[in-house]
Amino acid sequence: MKRNWSDLPKVVLLAVGLLGCGSGDEGFVDFDQTPVSQLDAQQQAINSGKTATDSSGVSSTSDAGTSVVSPPGPMTATTESPLPPEVSNAAGSGTPAPVTPSAATPPKTVTSTQTGLVGPADAPQIENTAVEAREIRLLIPRKSFRRERGTEAVRVTYDDIDLLKVLNMEPVPVDAEQHFPEWLKALEGRLVRIRGFMYPTFEATGLTSFVLARDNGICCFVRKPKIYDIISVAMADGETTDYIDGRPFDVEGIFEIDPSADITELSGLFRIRDAKVLSN
Repeated sequence: MKRNWSDLPKVVLLAVGLLGCGSGDEGFVDFDQTPVSQLDAQQQAINSGKTATDSSGVSSTSDAGTSVVSPPGPMTATTESPLPPEVSNAAGSGTPAPVTPSAATPPKTVTSTQTGLVGPADAPQIENTAVEAREIRLLIPRKSFRRERGTEAVRVTYDDIDLLKVLNMEPVPVDAEQHFPEWLKALEGRLVRIRGFMYPTFEATGLTSFVLARDNGICCFVRKPKIYDIISVAMADGETTDYIDGRPFDVEGIFEIDPSADITELSGLFRIRDAKVLSN
């Protein structure tokens, strides 16, 4: 039986919303002050398509492997969705793209195994409203990142791409990218590693794409994400993953700033391509 959000006590919703929330950490590599390095040389090769890569599409110097995950618990699928999706990322679809649901093909939904709340599969609904628009101003003019041991990837957190913390930006306008500081723009095309939660998918196995969410509250349908709280992930050629329920994991791949918008609203902003899921 479906449950409404109001069925749960507020203290339970708050606890679930906070569970697994990402937190940032400062690093040690400043893009602006670091001379040409192995990271830069490799990234130039990746961008030009001349580097030697493994089956995941990223540097073979990485010592991280593809995870082996257990099948998820049972998910209840329905065709009636109280939360129409605004970001399309159907499992196995390659590159995510926004879609407009129609009455003829209602979006598929799943029930959270942790809260019992029902939400759209594969496609979170974005929250992008504010009582009063904030003045956009740069709050973090400089930022450093550290390289992960055994790989050329740099560690990125959701705090690093939180546009409210970085730019005092709320709501997020369609031209958000034009306001990005240079250190954030410098992540474009970089090999990164980021930790998050897998947004519920309708398919449980053989996923070639999915949405990586900032915290478990988003995945349990306790709250709607901001546009910077989710990242569309497209697996590297030949790579797949199974649905990972309720626990954080790392994704490594090429970070892209890829706004997707109509005239007035963003439906996507960040993505990772040539990705692989790393074992813990």
